[in-house]
Amino acid sequence: MEIKRLTVGNATLDSNIFLAPIAGYTDYAFRKATYTFGYGLSFTELVSAKGLFFGGNNSAELLKADDYERTSAQLFGADPFYMRTACESDYLKPYKFVDINMGCPVPKVYKNGEGSALLNDIKKAELIIKECVKSGKIITVKIRKGLKAGDDIATDFAKMAENAGASLITIHARVREDYYSGDPDYDCIKRAKQSVKIPVIANGGIFTVEDADKMINETGADGVMLARGAISNPFLVCELLKKDNPTDIKSFIINHFNLMIESLGTNRAVAEFRKFVPYYFKGKDNAKAVKLAVNSASEPIQVLTALNEYFSCENF
Repeated sequence: MEIKRLTVGNATLDSNIFLAPIAGYTDYAFRKATYTFGYGLSFTELVSAKGLFFGGNNSAELLKADDYERTSAQLFGADPFYMRTACESDYLKPYKFVDINMGCPVPKVYKNGEGSALLNDIKKAELIIKECVKSGKIITVKIRKGLKAGDDIATDFAKMAENAGASLITIHARVREDYYSGDPDYDCIKRAKQSVKIPVIANGGIFTVEDADKMINETGADGVMLARGAISNPFLVCELLKKDNPTDIKSFIINHFNLMIESLGTNRAVAEFRKFVPYYFKGKDNAKAVKLAVNSASEPIQVLTALNEYFSCENF
């Protein structure tokens, strides 16, 4: 794929490769570990607009960042008032970009009329975008192609979002009921891209350079958003940029774990690091041993010992 600078609203991004918002994964520690890798824009985990309004306990943690020029806050909600109020809140004051999530498929979000449920109500979605734009932030939107098999609302939503004042739209080329499986629908992104002038970012099923090349070639999108592919291979963005990895995988993983300790504390870091291990060691020799060791660890030193022992065997 062609790497290029991307104009979004009144801002210019250094690359057209984005790091997706992934609940439970793209937290402050992971984003900081990848800040120098070359993403044009990274996104926080999903943050509830109502949670910000009513002072949710973890709001500040979810919105912690070091580089607000290349980080977007991602909001979810179904009430235009709360969404605009969140955009204008002190929590989001440092942020230039705010992304509105209209694609999250998880039941607890969907049942509240939020996330992908907004694909059912284009009028409400339009009102939410218009209210958020009034905040003065650069507003972007993330959607799916629809809710169920046969749906394709991407073009209508892209045109609506552009007319409502959004500066960019990201399209996950699967429907809600697919969650994260199945082949992405390149044609739905292509049609949406051809219908608008704002940048369109393609998301879904990108795990390799070849996947990204195919996505761009098939859709004509302006860039790609990496999700699970960025977790399983943190250096995928570097491969796409055709630049040397800034570190080796052992150093990256250990640095990531240490950043988790700094931001979450020892107990949470040990527990939450476990979910990254299946991604980091998938398909590697003797991966089962390091998974078992990390899963049974209760102290950071045990995690670090397991990692060092594994890498000393040169399994990568």
